Amino acid sequence: MTDVRVGFIGCGNHATQNLYPALRYAGMDLAAVCDLDKRKAQRVARQFGAHRTYQDLGTMLDEMDLDAALVCGPPELHFEAALAALERGCHVWTEKPPAPTLAETEQLAAYAAQVGRILQIGFMMRFAPAYVRLKQIIESEEFGAPSLIEAKYCCWNVSNHRHHLIYYGVHILDLVRHLMGEVTELAVLKCERDGQLANAISLRFASGAVGLVNFSSLQPRVQERVEVTGESALAIVDNRVNLTYHRPGTNEFGETTWSRPDFAIPNQANSTLELQGYLPELSHFAAAVRGEAEPAATIEDGVAVMRLLDLVEQNEGEVVQVG
Repeated sequence: MTDVRVGFIGCGNHATQNLYPALRYAGMDLAAVCDLDKRKAQRVARQFGAHRTYQDLGTMLDEMDLDAALVCGPPELHFEAALAALERGCHVWTEKPPAPTLAETEQLAAYAAQVGRILQIGFMMRFAPAYVRLKQIIESEEFGAPSLIEAKYCCWNVSNHRHHLIYYGVHILDLVRHLMGEVTELAVLKCERDGQLANAISLRFASGAVGLVNFSSLQPRVQERVEVTGESALAIVDNRVNLTYHRPGTNEFGETTWSRPDFAIPNQANSTLELQGYLPELSHFAAAVRGEAEPAATIEDGVAVMRLLDLVEQNEGEVVQVG
């Protein structure tokens, strides 16, 4: 297996804590790093073994012979850096959101299609092992047709409503769409307290299933839970790691399957990089670049979610159709 030669744009806290550490296991060769802060770039290069450092992304893309670019920073950087990398023939992985707005996200999608390059978005939740297993369960014949999803993704205070949507809401809406299919209708109720917002969203899917999604910035810590109801079956994931499956026809004394990480075993499968989904998403991107896997969490998925976010932001009370 040949490592994918990558340049990484952005050396902030999230990147250095969750993304750079995964590269060595994801089949990637970190050829260069780029950040406006020269000292940050040099520190990251020393820590993670990059060959060169840059302060200008255009110079890095022009000078380095890269297979792909990875981008992690503010939404404006995601958009600008992704366009620049695509223009130079690189495949791109970028953190969410892919751009500040739906229109810019659509622009990225059109250009990626035009140049024939992969543009994967950092929707790591769909790659987390517990959610991979959940999707397998709800697609099984035993589970029956999914009829209801209840999803919660709540966090601490944020700077503004748009920030809350594109940094937090984007995750849970992508996951729900990934598990249940396309959304055809939605309705939103909101509660504002001192500038912070709680959202209660009702959804209808193309399959006929329905859903409830709650996300707020009024809790003291991140809380995550997803429940999917089938036909006399129920599957639950708590905080991205604990999975419980109540099989059809069971009751409180019947057959239930549990899946939890064993942190006493110090292997990769029990690492937070794996369980949170960061390592699996980057590994999948590398495999797609090598032609060994179909692209996933694509820019088209990004467009679909940004469209949902705009509808959530702009509407309250009424049922709206999703185009």
